[in-house]
Amino acid sequence: MRVKEVKRKLSGERLEYDCELLERSDRHAVLRYRLPHAAQVADLTLPDGTVTYAHYWTDRSFNVYHWIAPDGRTLAYYVNLGDQVALHPDRVEWRDLAVDILVTSDGRTQILDTDELEDVPPGLRREIGTVREQVVAGLRTVIPEVAEATRRLRTEAAPQEDSDGGPRTPRY
Repeated sequence: MRVKEVKRKLSGERLEYDCELLERSDRHAVLRYRLPHAAQVADLTLPDGTVTYAHYWTDRSFNVYHWIAPDGRTLAYYVNLGDQVALHPDRVEWRDLAVDILVTSDGRTQILDTDELEDVPPGLRREIGTVREQVVAGLRTVIPEVAEATRRLRTEAAPQEDSDGGPRTPRY
C-alpha cells in the first residue's frame, strides 16, 4: 500500500515522500522508500538504488532509517530526533527536531546537524539536547531491534521486492 511520509521541519517547511507501508500498528509503522539517486550523508555515500526501511513509533522521540545497499548490505542507521508522530491511514507524519545520529555499519556514531539549532528557542534546544543524550544511551538496544525488524520484513516481502526490482533478501 502506498502512503506518504510527511516530515515537518522546525522552520515550518513540509517535505513529502511517496513510500510503501510495510507494517502498522497503533504505535509503530515501517515504511519502505527507494532513493531515486545517489546521496551523500556526512562521509557516507548512499548509492543509487539504496532502500530505506523507516521505523516510526508514537511513543519514542526518534525514528530510524535503516539504509540497505542494492547488494543487500546494511550501509547505516540514521536516527532522526523527532516527535509529534501521527500514523494515519494514508500517511505517517512527524516533526523533525533537526539533530540526527548516523550509525555506520562498522559502528561509528556521528551527531549531525547541530548547527541547525542556532535559531531554535533555548527551551526547545535544551529538550533536543536531553532527547539526544537519551537516544545515544539507548542505541545499543535500538539498533539491534531495528535490524531484526528490517530483516523480518525483508524476508516476508522478498518475492514482492524481487518482482519490482527491489533488493533481494541476502542469504544468511
